[in-house]
Amino acid sequence: MRVVDEDRAGLLARLAGEERERSFAAGVERGRELALTGAAGALEQALSELDAARALAADALARQSVELAVAIARTLLRVEIDAGHYDLEKIVREALATSGIGRGSCVVHLNPIDAERLKHVPFRAGTLIEADVEVSCGDVHVTTPHGVLVRDIDDALESITERIRGGLT
Repeated sequence: MRVVDEDRAGLLARLAGEERERSFAAGVERGRELALTGAAGALEQALSELDAARALAADALARQSVELAVAIARTLLRVEIDAGHYDLEKIVREALATSGIGRGSCVVHLNPIDAERLKHVPFRAGTLIEADVEVSCGDVHVTTPHGVLVRDIDDALESITERIRGGLT
């Protein structure tokens, strides 16, 4: 009978060893599954963060492009204005037309250099051209009984900037 007990003990030891190996293999497999699931979750999170960062970078690039374009336009305009390459008479006549004053009297405030350029240009009766050191070259301020119309290059560029920015969002 002693042999039977040893066979049983050996059998139990062998079965226990096999069970231990199966359990170990199952544990390793479960660990791999958990690692992959965790890695997939981390990858999903990283992708989501990358997409958000890309969107922010694209928005920032668009805004910076607008700022750069307007800065370039401002510089080019100032260079052209400083060189006298602008139709001042046309600018003044458009400002007068926009003012809504009709044939009423008004005062057109211009930079002294611009006022000098227009001193021999005939305008409608009641229109007085006045040199004003507070007005930049190329800008026009029309004072009427109804108020003041300001035609300012920097304000126009800022308005353009705001309209473009509004189109970005």
